[in-house]
Amino acid sequence: MFRHHEDKLGWGRSKTNQAYKALKKLVVYCQVPPGTRLEAIAISNMLDTSVTPVREALIQLETEEYIAISLGYGYFTEKLNVKKLADHFDFIKMVLTHMLRENLYEHSKFVMLPSWDDYCSVSEFLQLFCERIAEATNNSRTIDRVHESILRTRYVRWLDLQRPERLSRIRDDMSELLELLDKRETSGAIANLDRQFSAIMNTLPDLVLEGNDRAGNTKESWLETLLSNWAES
Repeated sequence: MFRHHEDKLGWGRSKTNQAYKALKKLVVYCQVPPGTRLEAIAISNMLDTSVTPVREALIQLETEEYIAISLGYGYFTEKLNVKKLADHFDFIKMVLTHMLRENLYEHSKFVMLPSWDDYCSVSEFLQLFCERIAEATNNSRTIDRVHESILRTRYVRWLDLQRPERLSRIRDDMSELLELLDKRETSGAIANLDRQFSAIMNTLPDLVLEGNDRAGNTKESWLETLLSNWAES
């Protein structure tokens, strides 16, 4: 999930990487209220580590625009933003549409649609489906950008799939899409993609509102959640 910078020498074994992963998961899954100040000393005390790797992780996350910086005040978490999320969905759709239109995808890489009614499993399937098609571009920049866009839209897709009517609709649409791709019916497959992306774009404002409300009403201490993420990273 968090593969950014793994090509850097020594990054994967560093405390900075561990702090980066833990903080990134906190932000991606909206496990911290918007507008929360991410104070390096408080975080390092909770994680029982030096402040340097935490500061380096915060700098990297701000560079990647996962968090914001206010001069003189430090780093802060931001609200989910409809425009930014829509841009990521548009990019994913653009790549998928191009690959299907030009018949450049590798059908052998497609995974089977899960039979479960579990929204987490379907969410993982959707991510894998998009990444498999992106991999067929053989363009590392495109593959990484698709991965990042999937990561940044992950939480609102998770919220979307928790709605029973949407879970059912998405599974039906994806079943149809796989059948169309199997038959090499390009026009029908692209029309299916258009319908699916239009549906989530139409409900995106509601999903963003729900996501920000949930994050703002987080009952658990975000520092304790961060400590749990740290242990897993």
